[in-house]
Amino acid sequence: MIVVAVLAVAAVVALPTAQPVAEFQADAAAGEVVNALRFARENAQYSGAQRLFDCNAAANTIAVFALETDKTTARVARDPVEHPFNRAPYLLNLNAAPAGNTMALVRCTFTFEDNSTAAAVAFDEAGNPLRGVGSDPARKSPLRTGQVVLGAGNVERTITVDTSGRITVS
Repeated sequence: MIVVAVLAVAAVVALPTAQPVAEFQADAAAGEVVNALRFARENAQYSGAQRLFDCNAAANTIAVFALETDKTTARVARDPVEHPFNRAPYLLNLNAAPAGNTMALVRCTFTFEDNSTAAAVAFDEAGNPLRGVGSDPARKSPLRTGQVVLGAGNVERTITVDTSGRITVS
């Protein structure tokens, strides 16, 4: 009888710890996405050149790219810009640490004033979010709303980018 009581207490103590692991992984992944968005914005301001935050749901990755622009068009540079800490290309795989292999890029949608949508958002030299790629005037279309949604099981985090470039997590 004592053994059953001890096992019952152990089960009650161990059960709640499974959920916080998913919560911590979701928070870590959301933090990495926020860092990438902020880096893209701040690097655009610092460098005086547009930067693109790009989501690839199929590969479960996010990346920050430079934009190659001329007077009327912009296209994505071939390689991501360098990460500020390790100087490797700024490419984050959500299947790797710190998010673990359970975090998924559920949705990444940015909607612009011209009603176009994309899985990427650019930041101009002033840090304003806009379409960024393509030809004028579409590439200069300001962001109306943007969301990156991460999930694992019943745990979700939504990262929102507003018209001013402000980034929030819920």
